[in-house]
Amino acid sequence: MSRTALTRRHILQGVGTAALLGQAYSLAHAVENRDTASFAAVVKRRRMIRKYEDRPVPEEEIKKLLRYAVRAPSAGNLQPWEFVLVRDPEVRAELAKAAMNQNSVATAPIIIATCADIQRMGEKYGTRGAFYSLVDTAFASLLILLGATEQGLGACFVGAYNPEEVARIFQLPSHVRPVGLITLGYPAEKPRKPTNKKIPLEKLIHENTW
Repeated sequence: MSRTALTRRHILQGVGTAALLGQAYSLAHAVENRDTASFAAVVKRRRMIRKYEDRPVPEEEIKKLLRYAVRAPSAGNLQPWEFVLVRDPEVRAELAKAAMNQNSVATAPIIIATCADIQRMGEKYGTRGAFYSLVDTAFASLLILLGATEQGLGACFVGAYNPEEVARIFQLPSHVRPVGLITLGYPAEKPRKPTNKKIPLEKLIHENTW
């Protein structure tokens, strides 16, 4: 009788262990699939947001975006990017004038201005370094935009501005150029639908030659 009871207990324990292992396996795959799906969802959801709620973005969330940004690839791993954080309403108003009076620049709770240190690249790559530094800083800017979407924030990359005026406002050294004014905050609008349709992918792909 005890041998039968012991056998049943072991069977039940074995079934329970198998069930737990099965749950762990399913959970691991769910996490893996969730991570893959979450990146796809972030890319799909990313839109330019130009209206924001009147509340500050927590410092830790801003730091998280910057930690994403500095993971961008760069030529020679020289990391040409620099960041100017702008919260001051007066400075934002000045930037808005330099950015063709775009209201979002004045009203966003914070602006992350991405800048490229041309000299940092030029020492290794010469005149070509200026191009590399702008491309690499654009990579960093995109990671900020994707990170903002992931965190439920709204962001907009503003590239229409007077670069000389922006450089003056920021007091940038001559070897540092502004790349983007990224407005950031909690969205106060739904993403706008593009007026033009996406170009079909098959029309954009070329094999070996144009």
